[in-house]
Amino acid sequence: MLAVTLAGSALTAGATGLIAYRLLLAGEDRRLRDAAVDLVEESARMTAAEAAAAAHDEQKELSAFGIHIALFSGNEWLGGTPGVPVHVGCDWSRLPGESGVRLCGVPGHGRLAVAMERLESIPLLRLALPLAALIAAGCSALLSLWVSRRVARWAARPLTELSEALSRIEPGGPLPAPLHAPARYSEVNAVRTALVDLLTRLHEALDQSRRFAANAAHELRTPLTTLRAELELQAETPQPTDTAQALERMLRTVTSLGVLVERLLVLADGTRGALELSEPVSLSDIVEDVLRALPEGEQRRIEVEALTRGIIPGDGHLLRQLVDNVVENALKFSNGGRVRVSLQQTGEATLLEVRDEGPGIAPEDSMRVFEPFYRTPNARAGKQGHGIGLSLVALVAQAHRAHAEFLPSPRGAHLRLSFPRDGHPGAPGPGC
Repeated sequence: MLAVTLAGSALTAGATGLIAYRLLLAGEDRRLRDAAVDLVEESARMTAAEAAAAAHDEQKELSAFGIHIALFSGNEWLGGTPGVPVHVGCDWSRLPGESGVRLCGVPGHGRLAVAMERLESIPLLRLALPLAALIAAGCSALLSLWVSRRVARWAARPLTELSEALSRIEPGGPLPAPLHAPARYSEVNAVRTALVDLLTRLHEALDQSRRFAANAAHELRTPLTTLRAELELQAETPQPTDTAQALERMLRTVTSLGVLVERLLVLADGTRGALELSEPVSLSDIVEDVLRALPEGEQRRIEVEALTRGIIPGDGHLLRQLVDNVVENALKFSNGGRVRVSLQQTGEATLLEVRDEGPGIAPEDSMRVFEPFYRTPNARAGKQGHGIGLSLVALVAQAHRAHAEFLPSPRGAHLRLSFPRDGHPGAPGPGC
């Protein structure tokens, strides 16, 4: 639209300027021709001397208007302004230094009258035509851009309102009221109706999926807990070596299944919508609780640097799951190395950082590791797991308006969790 406006404005300005130039030139030619015709007709029946005198008198009258006139008989100058060249018709002078001089010669009765005038403005007008066209095109383009933006904004307002309504949809929450209101235009209304139908079907499918995961996890929790208790009881009873080793393997498997069930429950509950973050929770206390629950050997591998208590509004159970998964993940992939946990406060956020000495995470995987059930090639090759630990971390962080990301690190992996202070929203992380 801007290009069309520029071209149209330039053509219009150019055509208008050219017409104005032609009209001005035609008016000047008419003045010069009339002066030459008057002199030719006046001197028609005069002798050469009388004609010369008449030419001198005519020159005196026209000099006040900037016009010079001369009378010729053949190529012989009879009178008027000396130096006027012999010329028939109207044209620009081709003599050196006289590019702005206009000549009009009219023959008649055996004589020739030539009127001459210096026109500086008309050649300048011809040179100014491209500049005028450019200025007009630029002004028209700016005006067109301003008008078109306002018109486009007005025409796209229904789509903007639809976009704003879509942005207010909360995970697991109901559709906002504006989505149910008919749009002003039938085309936008058709898009709105299709989106509402799609979102409704997605909501039903997700709700069914959550119910299935929650029900399955609840159904599995009780028998797994019972089975674990029985295996622990049997493990405490003296058994043959083979039986004791088999019981130990079974106990590890059942414990792993129990952890998986608990995480599935957190995932199912955490996708139902925003949490009411009214309970003050100390991240420092949660880190201490998680470390106390670890075996003594793994406790010695962890270094904790808590520069703040990290009081934030949140859900204690979910934050315990988050820290537990973060620490467990770092211990698993550090290959027996050290794990460093630090907690510090900045002006706008509380930072929980965990560093390990493992193989680290490739840049192309640093975003995908927060996806449910995604495991990197290194993780699949050497470590057992389900691929939902970091997705649970991302989900809990999202529920607390926090930002989870893996930072570049020369050695191992460096995970940072940024919890906003005083209700400041955290930036959306790759896994959030």
